[in-house]
Amino acid sequence: ATSELFKRLSPSIYTVSTSRSQGSAVAISLKELVTACHVVAHTRTVTLVNGATTLSADVVGADPATDRCFLRVQDGELKPVPGLRDYSTLSVGEPVFTIGSPRGLANTLGAGLLSGLRVGENNTEYIQITAPLSPGSSGGGVFDDRGNLIGVTSFTVPDSQSLNFAISASQFWR
Repeated sequence: ATSELFKRLSPSIYTVSTSRSQGSAVAISLKELVTACHVVAHTRTVTLVNGATTLSADVVGADPATDRCFLRVQDGELKPVPGLRDYSTLSVGEPVFTIGSPRGLANTLGAGLLSGLRVGENNTEYIQITAPLSPGSSGGGVFDDRGNLIGVTSFTVPDSQSLNFAISASQFWR
């Protein structure tokens, strides 16, 4: 059930706050998270919040051209996502679920379809989804119906309907 999926995944998604912006990040190990670079631009240290847990993290890797950034917590441990799925195994029409912090509303669940598989500049693999995204969603997770991380939300096409994009999760390991 979707509610079970949310219960399992939401501890792995953090609200990211910087002096200039707010977004989301996904825990991929006990110490590391991935996010969209535009969320953490112009800062070295960010605050992560999930429920009663507040942690500090440093930006330890950045590829602004493809909007991929890595964070590492200074103290404490994260609850990493249970699994990861490669872009090459995805199919248009699959149900997808997003968890992020649109407009600062922590751990908001969204649902939609995988509506396209696109390759952009720099051979960046993008997942086009119909699940809603808003400012603050960026850096959050896109999951398949088994709870595997398939993407990290990145951008929407303005003045259009449901043209929302995530960087494929497997792209972070290339």
